[in-house]
Amino acid sequence: MPVFSYRALDQGGKTVKGVVDADGPSQARSKLRTDGLYVVDINPASGRRLKDRLPAFIPSSLRLRRSHLPLVTEATRQLATLLAAGVPLVTALATLQEQAGNQDFGRMLAMIREDVTKGDAFHAALARHGEAFSPEYVQLIRAGELAGALDDVLLRQADNMEKRADRQAKVMAALAYPAFMTLVGFGVLVFIMTFIIPTLTGLFDTLQAALPWPTRLLLGISELLKNYWYLVILVILLLIIGIHRYLTREANYQRFERLMFRLPLVGSLMKKLLLARAIRSLTVLSSGGVPLTTTLNVSADSLGKSAFAAALRRAAVLVGQGLSLADALGKSNLFPPIVLRMIAVGEQSGALTEMLERAAESHEDQTDRILSALTSMMEPIIILVMGLVVGFIVMAVLLPIFDLSGLVR
Repeated sequence: MPVFSYRALDQGGKTVKGVVDADGPSQARSKLRTDGLYVVDINPASGRRLKDRLPAFIPSSLRLRRSHLPLVTEATRQLATLLAAGVPLVTALATLQEQAGNQDFGRMLAMIREDVTKGDAFHAALARHGEAFSPEYVQLIRAGELAGALDDVLLRQADNMEKRADRQAKVMAALAYPAFMTLVGFGVLVFIMTFIIPTLTGLFDTLQAALPWPTRLLLGISELLKNYWYLVILVILLLIIGIHRYLTREANYQRFERLMFRLPLVGSLMKKLLLARAIRSLTVLSSGGVPLTTTLNVSADSLGKSAFAAALRRAAVLVGQGLSLADALGKSNLFPPIVLRMIAVGEQSGALTEMLERAAESHEDQTDRILSALTSMMEPIIILVMGLVVGFIVMAVLLPIFDLSGLVR
């Protein structure tokens, strides 16, 4: 049944927006009048994907998938509960649509329900909305449908999404305070260099003596920021654009990634985060009954241009040629020996999912410890750097004055 989006007035004169199922606009208006709504505007919602209404130069995966993650997670858990209670899929989707607090997400659910009603598989309907549902999610739903255990798969996926959201929240919370300190410190330095230091220029001109190099450097930077600030901003923007264009190529991104891996603490944290994410993705997909080669390829897609993604794709080819998963992953030198050993034991004992789960939890715990250590180190480092910069400014200002005192004596 077609879906229509509407804008109407309720009996109190308040504007109401939403979606409604009907065979045509006339029936849709009749339904809304029955509900006590006076239609102002009504249009077909079918075929209007969320990504079609957004600027084309922004990737839809970046625009919407992350912003819709809490909505998708909540809907996944609710859908699993409804299906476990014996509610048919179409009815469950209609229930989720009715209680969706986000209009765009509600419209998306309506379109998915319409596709399922027409006879499409649930995973195929989800795949048409890649701006909200990742390939990993779609493949897991496909496996659940084939195995007849869609409610179990949805519940497992909801747990995984909540764990991923919690981990992202921990990382953001840990970096928030250092980032704030850095931003405030940078703002204070710019203020000093553009407003305070220029007032001392006249004083230095009256000294009638050669200024020391720290003072000349300070005055030069101050002059540049005050008179050519627009050029500084332009150079920074061009630098950011250049780095972004450089990193769009997979080979360049992996070179940069390998360089980051060599950094103390930061590199270890970055590597373990990617490793834990890769193992967690393998765990969820394998537990849902997805074929191993498909599991590896879909997990690689969820890791973008990372070297771990390339390693998983190579492993998928090797597994397809008959190699064991542990041996295939070992070819990349990215997976630690203990992880490979656990995977090998899981393959031999038929408990691969359980071993992957243990490996994922172990590396997630390690990332938490590294993140705590990194956070505790960043604050004093930022304070030290800011102290050195301020000390340099004070030294550059006072040196000419000290030199003048020596001349007076």
